[in-house]
Amino acid sequence: MIVNLYVDHMMTSPPATSEEIWNSTREHARLWSDAAHRVGLSPQEYQDFRSALLDGKAVYVRLPHHLDAMAGDRHGYIYAVHNAYLPQTVMGWRVKLADGAEVYVPQTCGNLSLRRVTPVVATRPHLVAAKKIAFQPSVAVTTPPVAETPVIVTPPEAAPVAAAPVVVPPASTNYGWLWGLPLVGGLITLITHTNSTPPPIPPCKNGSNQLNVCQGTTSH
Repeated sequence: MIVNLYVDHMMTSPPATSEEIWNSTREHARLWSDAAHRVGLSPQEYQDFRSALLDGKAVYVRLPHHLDAMAGDRHGYIYAVHNAYLPQTVMGWRVKLADGAEVYVPQTCGNLSLRRVTPVVATRPHLVAAKKIAFQPSVAVTTPPVAETPVIVTPPEAAPVAAAPVVVPPASTNYGWLWGLPLVGGLITLITHTNSTPPPIPPCKNGSNQLNVCQGTTSH
């Protein structure tokens, strides 16, 4: 299932500068603080993010394809898509926090996003006294991969429109069977349209699909 966060954008218009993002966090404080909580930012991290925006420390970059979470706004209900994967190239602003967290805001939708980079800690080798240990075969422990959610931030696709049947007027009374052609053409169009597979419809708490459609009601 592909989630389209373009239709559930947090900003009414695509931001042109990081200052516009900061202004949005001031004008819609509750929406942004709720989004920060949903994606996994602590209150202090969110304040550091806003301070970095105000100080001009946000950098315009290409977003990574993998994000820990991206927030969306579905008619005032804030949700987050976790373990999001961006198959397309998306540009936006990045703020690096002191604890290593990276906060992103895509330009197309202005949705708050988060990626935490695990630091590599170097360990010093230490000597262990050698002693006789009975040999035991090693057992490989495998961790099942976490499912990713494909996310796009592009305008929704237009709904398919069925083609109108072509009306063929009769040439003479000897060709009355031609009256059945519009009915056959319409039937073929209906069957073709019915057999087409529409994109899956996600619950509204998980966002919208490519056609800006979701099912169920959103509740806090």
